[in-house]
Amino acid sequence: MKIFKTIRDKIAGFIRAVKKGAVSFVKNAPAVILVIAAAVTVTGVCNYVMLRRSRPELRTSEVWSQGSDVSFRHVAVYPKKEFGRGDVDSVRKSLQGIVDTSAGIRRKKSDKAIDPEGWVDCYCAFAAASLSVEHNGQDMDGEADVYAVGGDFKAFHPMEFLAGGFLPVKAVDKYQIVLNDELCWKFFSSYDVIGAKVTLLDKEYTVTGVVREHDDLKFRAYVYYDSLNEPGSIRSYEAMIPEQIKGAAMMDVRNSLPGYDMSSPEHYVVSVTGRYGIGSVIDNMLPPGETSAMLSDYDLPFWEMSAQKVTSEMFMWVVITGVGCIIILVTSIVLLRGIPVKKSGRI
Repeated sequence: MKIFKTIRDKIAGFIRAVKKGAVSFVKNAPAVILVIAAAVTVTGVCNYVMLRRSRPELRTSEVWSQGSDVSFRHVAVYPKKEFGRGDVDSVRKSLQGIVDTSAGIRRKKSDKAIDPEGWVDCYCAFAAASLSVEHNGQDMDGEADVYAVGGDFKAFHPMEFLAGGFLPVKAVDKYQIVLNDELCWKFFSSYDVIGAKVTLLDKEYTVTGVVREHDDLKFRAYVYYDSLNEPGSIRSYEAMIPEQIKGAAMMDVRNSLPGYDMSSPEHYVVSVTGRYGIGSVIDNMLPPGETSAMLSDYDLPFWEMSAQKVTSEMFMWVVITGVGCIIILVTSIVLLRGIPVKKSGRI
């Protein structure tokens, strides 16, 4: 009988300890939750900031407007329908007229600018293609995404140069090619390849640069748009234009696009300047799935696909940070209400 009494006492003691621990946990739960919520909030803010800093195009407009009293806005256009070199000329003509009017410049028809003056733009087409090289007595070939570019492409897409430079805006030799680091290493196992020859679509190109893009690990090459007989439809047009009134640049670009209709747009127009702000990220992601569904029919370049992915990740961290802030507010109120207030006696 003594053994049963001992067991009963042990069980009763255990139950009392559990009850005491439960009461203690409930009393301390708000403080524990507050600490966890604070850690989650700090994590969300840090990840959001790191993602912003990882985007190379974040400060392109600031860099371009340095030394100027006028701010510039980087606007990107991704056409869904056919968009050719003639459409680029039409957009340039319209935007040049807007820029000239804003600056108080009057031109005669004979003095119309062929290339942008007072602003800058670029465009590109892209497709998978076969390239081949002869290196160390061996013939090598491989598939790569070839971007046929025009305008000042480098101004919009900062890159790390491992050798040489990018294609000059004004082509001295239009049969020049820039390789990204992945493709260059595949062919040459070296970045010291300036002057090497690469064959693309039965034409020989001279390597003038090797770049690292920091977006993915795909094989990629850049050539002049005018070097290809059939470069294909332009999939990206970007403009850096002065903006005296906030939001005017977006409207100017939209109004300059041939046949653009706000109710049924055939182009995706996005302001790259400011696109990674909290408000812009939320606007892009809400309602959920709307932007991704709209872009499902677009053939986007790699940098815009990367930007969409980063925006989605940013939105996740914004939501996590917001939830953390709400929990911090609620638990802080609970803790403050639980602190006894000493009443001062009257004299």
